[in-house]
Amino acid sequence: MSHVYHYKAFRGRLVPMITIGIKLGEIWYPIEVYVDSGAFFTLLHAQIAEGVGFDYRSGNNVYLQVGDGSFIPVYLHDLEVQIGTDRMKAKIGFSEKLGIGFNLLGRTDIFNRFKICFQESQRILTFE
Repeated sequence: MSHVYHYKAFRGRLVPMITIGIKLGEIWYPIEVYVDSGAFFTLLHAQIAEGVGFDYRSGNNVYLQVGDGSFIPVYLHDLEVQIGTDRMKAKIGFSEKLGIGFNLLGRTDIFNRFKICFQESQRILTFE
């Protein structure tokens, strides 16, 4: 099954941002993520978890290197994720130090399940 997403406007640019579902506790939440083939893990802002009462700090605490070379604390969880109609378990990290204005959809547990095509000229992203 193929899922086609149109790039979304973010800060005046069209970018490969999609809405996925994340199950926190017993409830599914829609989360906007920037699809980033350079990110190892899917990383979400800690405020998302705090806002729904999910104890993200109960996860495995690791330090991940970010684009500027520094390390940030991340709490990793194995959570259910939905992309289009496909559901899977994936390692999802939460951090209060994610210094960018968006969440990231990274490679671990996601990119191995799909053939992902960035069609820049058409501003379309396809998950097959």
